[in-house]
Amino acid sequence: MTERGGAHWLESGALSRLELSELARLVDRTSERELRHRLIGGVREVALREIFRRMPEYLRPARAAGFDAVVTWQITGGGGSVHGEGVDEYHVRVADGRCELLADHDGPSQISVRTDPTTLLRIVTGNEDPVTAVLKQRLSVRGDLALAARLTKIFAVGPR
Repeated sequence: MTERGGAHWLESGALSRLELSELARLVDRTSERELRHRLIGGVREVALREIFRRMPEYLRPARAAGFDAVVTWQITGGGGSVHGEGVDEYHVRVADGRCELLADHDGPSQISVRTDPTTLLRIVTGNEDPVTAVLKQRLSVRGDLALAARLTKIFAVGPR
């Protein structure tokens, strides 16, 4: 059992084995400050890899009908050198009711989402509303805003 404010579960290496409902509960019980502190270095990489690996599982195919876009996710706070700011990029294509993580993508994206790993983790676990994150300037969206508005409807967020 995790105490409020503790994030030892992030160090356990078991992140990939956690069910979304358990992950959501743990994220909810962990302070934002602690999440930000823990989501650096190797833990950050594991968490991001796991979020994007699971993304196709949370697509709602019926709601994604007619959605055809490449979404570039720019995650700040990394040690990488993309854009000179330590931003890691993940490219996801949603088309024909399917979602796939693109290993290599150098073409244009219809939507670009930029956020930090803590905000992303809180959103995908249902612990933060993406609209609120935009209003608080913790998440920014560029590109086709009509398509971007559908993202919250075509993906299940939080425990199902």
